[in-house]
Amino acid sequence: MPAKKILQLAGDLVRVNTAFVRSGKQRGELREALKIQGYDHRLDALIREDAAAVPAAALPYERLSETSLSLAGIRTRPGGDHLNIVVGEVRTAGVFAGVRTALTVGDKLAAALGLRMRVVMLDATSLDNSQAKAAAYLAGIGINAEVVVRERVREAQYGESDLWLATHFKTAHAIQVACQAGVIDAARVAYLVQDYEPGFTAWGSSSVLAQATYHAGFTPIVNSRPLFDHLSAEEQLELDERLVFAPSFELETLARTAAARKPKTAGAPLRVLFYGRRSKPRNLFTLGVSALKALAAQPGFDARRVEFFSAGEQHDDVPLGGGAVLRSLGRLPWDRYFRYLSTVDVMLSLQQSPHPSHPPFDAAISGAITVTNDFHGTRGGLHPRIAAVRAATEALGAGLSEALERVAAPGFDRGYLPVEDGVLGHPLDDVIAHVAASLRAR
Repeated sequence: MPAKKILQLAGDLVRVNTAFVRSGKQRGELREALKIQGYDHRLDALIREDAAAVPAAALPYERLSETSLSLAGIRTRPGGDHLNIVVGEVRTAGVFAGVRTALTVGDKLAAALGLRMRVVMLDATSLDNSQAKAAAYLAGIGINAEVVVRERVREAQYGESDLWLATHFKTAHAIQVACQAGVIDAARVAYLVQDYEPGFTAWGSSSVLAQATYHAGFTPIVNSRPLFDHLSAEEQLELDERLVFAPSFELETLARTAAARKPKTAGAPLRVLFYGRRSKPRNLFTLGVSALKALAAQPGFDARRVEFFSAGEQHDDVPLGGGAVLRSLGRLPWDRYFRYLSTVDVMLSLQQSPHPSHPPFDAAISGAITVTNDFHGTRGGLHPRIAAVRAATEALGAGLSEALERVAAPGFDRGYLPVEDGVLGHPLDDVIAHVAASLRAR
């Protein structure tokens, strides 16, 4: 092969790998393409094995989801001393806030009930999602638990008196089918609800499955009062308000972030940070960019007075008009994120769901103003420095303009300001005590 051709191929390989590392969207698209081409043949084989092992009552649910029959073939024995926490995966390369919260809730609930903790993973084993790596991660965060991988689910020993914890809709659906098959009692199941998951997909079977899990008869544990309010209204559920817990923020770190803020020098530009993840539709990336462009198009806007950055996922520079440019910081490591936050004056953070995500509160608690979108009236009045406005270009652009004026005003308080007690829910330990009492009573 000619040397010129080799250099060209090497250059192409570098560009492809660089794009893969920087872009969560490209990684997701590649994984989906591999699935279509049969990369998940192991999971397909597991689904066929499940279908051969489950009671007839479970068979109508086959392939509604890749998890549908994953628990319906288990066998139980008299007694039982485990809390079985069902998750999709515990990937060491990406244990996000939702998984961390699920493991924390499970650990606390197992302790409150005097049960041993078992983590049951329903995704197929891979290099980054294995029994050994999950066990090591749990040990690293101080959790002692048995780990069962998807390929060994039916081999594990379960007790009739075991309790179960669902952690997202696909795990709740798997437990729901097992209840239909008669191998799990719905009265012995708690359901950690961390967002309104029917909105995570287009209207279709997945959306319907997610919605059905809210009506399965499980004991709900709801992450945040706005989500509780939306579930009560949207699903017409009679929920126990005592089972709503407030999200946990890194308050000590945020206090240090606020203390690290430096006074603005004369002529220094104000800094706007956009929390934008293009690969997550609910984060409304294109609407956020549109709002920033609306701000830059306003009469009197001076690009020398404001600088724009984004965090969350890497993307190319985006011209906003008027000389302003949105520059990407990519996905920031945990410690760098908080250090950078101390330099931010205004954050734009959007979430098309009722759960109040962490970035808006991280910024507001540590001294910045956050502009976010309201969602069915669930986001207003949660914090004095969070402005919840209509999810529209012009409304968000105006909200950003007002936020910049407010933060630039003499005397604006940039100090540490935590969320008022009770606004987002009860302390988690109090909720765990109520959940444990509810499960015992049932």
